[in-house]
Amino acid sequence: MYEIELKAHVEDRKAVIKNLERFADFSGAIEKDDTYYSNTINGKTVKARIRTETPFTTSEIQDAPQTGAQKSVIFTYKKKEVVQQDGSAVEVNDEKELFLSESEPFEVFLKDTGFKTTLKKHKTVLSWHYDGAHLELCTVERLGDFMEIEILTESNDEKTVSQTKEKLLKMLSKCGISEDKIENRYYSQMLGGENV
Repeated sequence: MYEIELKAHVEDRKAVIKNLERFADFSGAIEKDDTYYSNTINGKTVKARIRTETPFTTSEIQDAPQTGAQKSVIFTYKKKEVVQQDGSAVEVNDEKELFLSESEPFEVFLKDTGFKTTLKKHKTVLSWHYDGAHLELCTVERLGDFMEIEILTESNDEKTVSQTKEKLLKMLSKCGISEDKIENRYYSQMLGGENV
């Protein structure tokens, strides 16, 4: 599966939440702690991420369900590509994930095989679902608030990317966010790290 997504700066968090509550289904609140790793193998840079997700009960959403969910740890290997079309961009990612019972053994393996920690990132996420899309209102430490919208597709051909981008832009508009707020850089670039 391919993950096609966009992200945009959010100026009025409360207004965006109000708009999301009108059309999308709230699915929970999660804190995501990411550690990015990089290594050069056979002349090629290989990048990976370990993410710890901790669900919590938010006070920002009226009648948000109490969470009883457990923390999860996810190892991700992602091939990233930014596709520019009509002046704006979407990310098209080929993402492979593996769920871990804990992060430490895999962190030791990465370090022992030459991977270096390149970046740590923390974000707090409120999630919704709508029409096959996953919508996340994120607060990224040191960067502020963003709206991320992603759709999974079986193909990353030009027609699929174009049609999916159109759908993403319509959803962004439903959130009350204009296209000029779209951010084409990766968070890692914004945080001063490598493109991971």
